[in-house]
Amino acid sequence: MKKITFFLTSATIMAITSSVNADKYEYKPYAGIDYTYNQTTAKSFSPRYSVGGLHIGSYYSPYFATELFANQSASDKNRPHNEKIKTSYYAYGLDLVAALPMGCEKHFALLATTGIGEYVVKQKVYPQKHHNEHGYGYRFGGGFRYAFTNRWQTRFITRYVNFDHLSGYDHDVEYNLSLEYSF
Repeated sequence: MKKITFFLTSATIMAITSSVNADKYEYKPYAGIDYTYNQTTAKSFSPRYSVGGLHIGSYYSPYFATELFANQSASDKNRPHNEKIKTSYYAYGLDLVAALPMGCEKHFALLATTGIGEYVVKQKVYPQKHHNEHGYGYRFGGGFRYAFTNRWQTRFITRYVNFDHLSGYDHDVEYNLSLEYSF
């Protein structure tokens, strides 16, 4: 229920913001697919994840966008203190994106992002213990975007994610490569 409420609230905010700014700027929605490599810092081990994701968003001006994201990681296996631990996670949330277009044709732009997401970590300690952790991640990042055409663009963003209410997990560094299509 929390997830549905979160997504409906986020979609409403995006719709209201787009209608307010529709007269001043060109509204430009987009969707993208992501590959992310994560380096997570936990109490007794440091999992590394390969993550697939989707995001949808909209630019309200050449300088500002909001987007919803959803990510799912592959499993990571560790052996701290002679225990076999298998972990994975999924996350979803909202990011704000600031862009600084550069050059005459403005194909290249510097990006800064900030956002919040809910992270659910699935942890299995073999042979018997299964555990899920729910918490929030406060996301801060920077990178660049390159537009191939008016419709297709790619971007690379590095993010720092600080976890809250995820016991045993401190922070995460993400290296994200995306391919986007603008409508």
